[in-house]
Amino acid sequence: MVAPEIDPKRATLLVMDMQPVCTDPDGALAIPSVGGAPSGKDTVEPVERVVKRFREEGSPVIWSQWGLSPEGLDKGICALKWPALNPGTPESAASWGNPQTDHFAGELEPREGEPVLRRSRFSVFVGTQLEEYLRELGTEFLVIAGITSANCVHATTIDAWNRTYKVIVLADCTTAVPSPHTHDVPLGYGQHWEALRNIQMNYGDVITSGELFERLEAAKKPGKYQRA
Repeated sequence: MVAPEIDPKRATLLVMDMQPVCTDPDGALAIPSVGGAPSGKDTVEPVERVVKRFREEGSPVIWSQWGLSPEGLDKGICALKWPALNPGTPESAASWGNPQTDHFAGELEPREGEPVLRRSRFSVFVGTQLEEYLRELGTEFLVIAGITSANCVHATTIDAWNRTYKVIVLADCTTAVPSPHTHDVPLGYGQHWEALRNIQMNYGDVITSGELFERLEAAKKPGKYQRA
């Protein structure tokens, strides 16, 4: 366990890719529930609660969105792996300029002073100012909420581990695009659960949003995290 208590004064929330392209049941990358994992839509309300709590604590919130240029200049390997999505074309739902990609899900909306990092690669550390922001904020604990657990969350967690941040991934605030074999998947199996098990084993803590709130409270006990 990397964070039995989480000091809100040294914690930053990274809200990853809560975009209708994945969270809306009609989105081009809509995520169904597989093996008991949350659907994309199921993650919205828990993420809203976590954002609300961080704002109440006065802790920083950073947002990220994933998308591609409609001109195809940054489509990279996505064009080979996801040809049905037409990556890097004006018609693609994953291209900037499409409402499914440009907007946020549900009631989620960045406030003034909460940075929004747009990128074309899975890790939020690639091609953005995230590392600089975390350093300036004095971040020790990086809490990740958002999707997807097997792609962007996983890649970002590894890069955060390499930079020695204490990473906490919220299991009820993330899920994964299913593999082609989605029928009769036993409970606890599928990309989402495999990614979370890998993160828990190697890179950080995987907990629920409720457990996060408990750890934030634990850090407030007398004698904990006293700072000048």
